[in-house]
Amino acid sequence: MIHTTGEATPHTEAVLATLAAAGIPADCGQAPDGGGWQGEPGRSTFIGYAVVHPTPGTPDGSIAEPLEYLDYRAQINCYGATATQAAHLADRVKTVLVGRRLQVPGRATYPVTQPVGSAPPLLRDDSLTPPLYMAVVEITIRSQPA
Repeated sequence: MIHTTGEATPHTEAVLATLAAAGIPADCGQAPDGGGWQGEPGRSTFIGYAVVHPTPGTPDGSIAEPLEYLDYRAQINCYGATATQAAHLADRVKTVLVGRRLQVPGRATYPVTQPVGSAPPLLRDDSLTPPLYMAVVEITIRSQPA
């Protein structure tokens, strides 16, 4: 039986739901409501947040079922007002996601993994006042029809 390729969107939704359940403000491609400065930048509380940047995924399989698997990847940018806050949030994101089998409707997932050595170092964005820090977490998820 040949399957149609899996869709990336339900995987992204599973990532966002898992982060939300852990109390981590997150959205896809943009800053989430409730994250960031809670008032005047630099003079109010900053709530760290994550922005998920998904890929469309890559189908994989055997000659008999070439579209059986979907290899999904996402870059999760973790923002903080300080380098420590961004790094701590990245650690929380990894703890919540890596090694877990996410619930994707109609799909069976393998545990979330991280590609080795692919994420950039902690970055500081000086184009903003005050500057923000960003730590990157990259994840991969392989899934197949349930």
